[in-house]
Amino acid sequence: MPVVEPFKGILFKEKKIDSYICPPYDVIDKDYKKQLLSKNDFNIVRIVLPEGENDKKYENAKDILDSWFLQEKLIFDVDCSFYAYSCTYDLNNTKKILYGFLGALKLEELGGSIKPHEKTLKGPKIDRFKLITSTNAMFCPIMMIYDDEDLSNFVKGCKKENLFEVNFEDKIHNVYKINDIEIVNHIKESIKNQTLVIADGHHRYETCLSIRNYYNKAGQKKAGSEYALVFFVDKNDGLALMPIHRLIKKINIDDFRQKIYNYFEISDDFDYDIVMYDGKFTYLKYIDKNSKDLIDKLDVKLFENIVFKKMLNLSDEDIANNEISGYAHSKEEVIKSVDRKEAVVGFLLKPVTYESLFEITKNNLTFPQKSTYFYPKIPSGLVGYHFSSIEGCQHV
Repeated sequence: MPVVEPFKGILFKEKKIDSYICPPYDVIDKDYKKQLLSKNDFNIVRIVLPEGENDKKYENAKDILDSWFLQEKLIFDVDCSFYAYSCTYDLNNTKKILYGFLGALKLEELGGSIKPHEKTLKGPKIDRFKLITSTNAMFCPIMMIYDDEDLSNFVKGCKKENLFEVNFEDKIHNVYKINDIEIVNHIKESIKNQTLVIADGHHRYETCLSIRNYYNKAGQKKAGSEYALVFFVDKNDGLALMPIHRLIKKINIDDFRQKIYNYFEISDDFDYDIVMYDGKFTYLKYIDKNSKDLIDKLDVKLFENIVFKKMLNLSDEDIANNEISGYAHSKEEVIKSVDRKEAVVGFLLKPVTYESLFEITKNNLTFPQKSTYFYPKIPSGLVGYHFSSIEGCQHV
């Protein structure tokens, strides 16, 4: 049973914070980090992706956070609150609005009422473990999906205070404060009935579990470490579930084209499974896709089994090291990669549906790596969570 609590969020005292926030840490490359650092001396990237040699960078993050509190650049909200959040964005020339709310979710082991949809890697978890234990804070919310139209409509329609609006990365972000006790309690009770699916933030969630267990085992139990900063969104509230396309970097394209006919039929743009791009587009249908297995019948798994493993004879390790295989997040990126000779051929896949996402996670199964791309991403630094944020907010 998921338990969510309001919390005293960490907020920038300044209301105009367009230059203070940054994208999630795992989508920031070196060049973009330099741009963010040059924008503002108080950009949150200095904490979520700190500078410094080895573990010194985690100490630096703590020192910066402490300094910003002392300077009152960052302040704690005085009220125990949930924070509604909306993002107005364009997707394929269509205006869309993402809407949900931020809360402090009590950590529980995965597989019960909180479901992962992909496996994690060890490296990112070590990094986040060191950062969070050093700062005792989170500024990058984990994103979780629920399926409850009534809760969604309640959050949209309830009384709330407009805190600020941010224009960042060609999107309009709004944050609202919800602290009416009756409204807070209704949200808390409604979440208890949900099954939550992690969209973005698997590494962060597992890291938070490790931190909780680490403190408990050491006899240093910290109430705040039993919670994580989470953004909750209904599956119908504007979070786009997009595919991650596939690239092949090193092959003999003539031999590859000959093998295509063993596994695919040439089709058209009205009836196809995947699209191949090697300078021109070719619409393809699998000859055999009759698997009843929940995972094996997915387009991403069919592609992996047929193209990567049967046609190219790649092992799981080969696929993971990305020397021959690769990924792209948009049709435009596939075209550029092939046209610039960074890849020999690319394949456009269809997106996973939310129905498949909930069906597979309900059965405690996970998708193949790089199956889903959720958009848009919530910026870091809009509302932060500190281990002390939960004090006085439990059971309000």
